[in-house]
Amino acid sequence: MTMSVADLPATVPYRGNDGVVDWAGYHVADEARFHSFLTGPVRARLHDAEASDDFEAELRGLVTTGMASEFLRRFLAAVPDEPGWAVGEAVAECLLTEDSEREIVWPWNANRDRRTPRASLPGADLVGFCRMDGEALLLFGEVKTSEDRNTPPGVMYGNTGLIWQLQENATRLDVQHALLRWLRARCNTTDLVELYRSAVTRYLSSGGKEILIVGLLLRDTEPSERDISGRASALARQLEAPTRVEVTAWYLPIPIAAWADLLRRRAP
Repeated sequence: MTMSVADLPATVPYRGNDGVVDWAGYHVADEARFHSFLTGPVRARLHDAEASDDFEAELRGLVTTGMASEFLRRFLAAVPDEPGWAVGEAVAECLLTEDSEREIVWPWNANRDRRTPRASLPGADLVGFCRMDGEALLLFGEVKTSEDRNTPPGVMYGNTGLIWQLQENATRLDVQHALLRWLRARCNTTDLVELYRSAVTRYLSSGGKEILIVGLLLRDTEPSERDISGRASALARQLEAPTRVEVTAWYLPIPIAAWADLLRRRAP
């Protein structure tokens, strides 16, 4: 397993494999480049920039009075701070999207489905497709953002931990059934429908096993293979080919506690 994010150079302090599970650690040391990544593509993904711009433009076109204009200014400024898990998911989606080794497709920005500002959607954190070497695969994934100083961090354990959730995504037909229904309803172009059909054909032909499962652990600590290697090997004993699993830890140079504040600031 390799990843190459062009705008975010990273070293690979460790990598390993056990059965169908690959794991690796990526260390980003350049604080300025990560800052640009966070306030550029991550902010755009988190705030669903494309849909937000269209929404704001339509509202501005409906303003007919000065009073309405002033109210609209206050209304558009009423954007709540994003919870930490949402920031982490946006970082993970952007890391995967900008991987130059393959094409990751997200048919839908899940933020559009949230009816309340801090609502968490059910199901996998990441739902999309991976296209590589002429193949199209369903991609289901989970993200954990941890400020825990322990190694491994607590988010790797228990029935809310990363490894348990990856196993659920890989093996539970009821979970996969819900994810495929959600995904199909959001494939709203000819290209996306063709991609969906190609990936689901492989899924059905393999008895529900040919999928890509990804887990991302986001850290602001020094790299340590102990963060993921033991738990990744435990997961490998539960799954078999043709399921593919990738567990990665990203060690990032800006403290996680500062991410929300950086995203809150408007670009100059």
